[in-house]
Amino acid sequence: MRCEVFEMSSPGKQVKAGARVWRPSVLVLDDEWSTLERIKQGLAEGYRVELVSRPQDAVAAMANNAFDVLITDLRMPGIDGLTLIGKLKAERPETQYILMTAFSDIEDAVSAIRLGVADYLRKPFTMGEVRHALERCLERVRLKREVASLRAGQPPRLEGIIANDERMREVCRLAETVAGTDVTLLLSGETGTGKGLLARAIHNNSPRADKPFVEINCAAIPATLIESEMFGHERGAFTGAVARKIGRVESAAHGTLLLDEVGEMPLDMQAKMLRFLQEFAFERVGGTTQLSADVRIIAASNRDLSEAVEQGILREDLFYRLHVIQLHLPPLRDRTQDILPLANYFLERFSAKYDKPLVGFTPASQGRMLAHAWPGNVREMEHAVERAVILCQGSRVDNLELAPMFSTAGSDAPDEPRLTPPPSDGQPLAQYLGQCEKRYLEAQLEKHRGRVNHTSEAAGINPKTLYLKMNRHGLRKEDYRQSKPSAREPKA
Repeated sequence: MRCEVFEMSSPGKQVKAGARVWRPSVLVLDDEWSTLERIKQGLAEGYRVELVSRPQDAVAAMANNAFDVLITDLRMPGIDGLTLIGKLKAERPETQYILMTAFSDIEDAVSAIRLGVADYLRKPFTMGEVRHALERCLERVRLKREVASLRAGQPPRLEGIIANDERMREVCRLAETVAGTDVTLLLSGETGTGKGLLARAIHNNSPRADKPFVEINCAAIPATLIESEMFGHERGAFTGAVARKIGRVESAAHGTLLLDEVGEMPLDMQAKMLRFLQEFAFERVGGTTQLSADVRIIAASNRDLSEAVEQGILREDLFYRLHVIQLHLPPLRDRTQDILPLANYFLERFSAKYDKPLVGFTPASQGRMLAHAWPGNVREMEHAVERAVILCQGSRVDNLELAPMFSTAGSDAPDEPRLTPPPSDGQPLAQYLGQCEKRYLEAQLEKHRGRVNHTSEAAGINPKTLYLKMNRHGLRKEDYRQSKPSAREPKA
């Protein structure tokens, strides 16, 4: 496989220091390398271009990166361009597609139009025709981004972040302010609030935007492997190390490294990470050479890290090294102004993915969404809307399945908690939903005798999230341990 990447900015252009210039990303696929070389030379100014010569390489490249435009040949060994576009468009509907062909087949042209191909280049073509087709595609990209920003009520700079709620707008304003710097950031918020999305948006609006964005989930990697994943290892460093491995830090060189769930990092690894944050120096496991990497660090956690310090789970010096600037993402139940815009965003996205021309939500489904407490936050909404789009039979979504916050009052199940909503008394919606959530958690803890794992499973949330909610409402598992007699104990 030959694969080549090159980046060039237009010569002679004066760019203000710190300003970000958008260089459109283009993936070009052709089984003739001479065609790729010609396109490479013709797009040498102002574009970021990746060249691949096999369809499977294009699939891999699209899986790892979001390209603005894909230019692909029609006739190739193994798979034709139309089939490839149909496969990729389901996963990357936002990408614009241009088809190249040496054949004048009307049937192919009609199929391309039905697939949503943006333009059609007939070989042999001139580079002027290629650039003209690219300009038309990129104009569509710009318009889509502007429309999405206007719908979200959000300036175009932080793409993908919907913020009508004033607290979320303030988070975005601060994120925009610090994006152009290399300051270390700490993103906090419940699971599913969009910390990873915000981290990527900050990276995309920084001077490092054209460099790698690398993520490592500190909670998902075993303690025995996390150092190797972070810093890499040399051949023979341990059993199974048959070759040198480059770690996430080196992979993120000159870019951004997101330390997700940083509060779950083992203590011995925290000491090594502290040294890296102080000196940006490290050694691979089994190596003796000191290496360095220019990396911008963004940390994220769904737990209160100050409490983690008090509990001895997180080193205090590491906490202060990470806690230079903190951005806290509020839970979705506290951002009611964002619920319907987010739902419409996901509806549009999944309607395109599953080729369903849906026009919106019914008033009943909108009311259910506004009344729902969204314990799983934006991630829960994303999955709920995707499921609803798949199952929808009409033009508007009505059968939106949401995790139940209250059991049916007339249920005959003897062990199910029977809940009635508290009186609203004209209070704000966020405060009312908080009271509903507290009643629900009290009933579930009562039912499961304070067992957090059973309660979190019944509630459909992560145990860590359950602990956060219990702390917020002043609930202690110990208070529910003896609330019901054990089934194994003899009755009095």
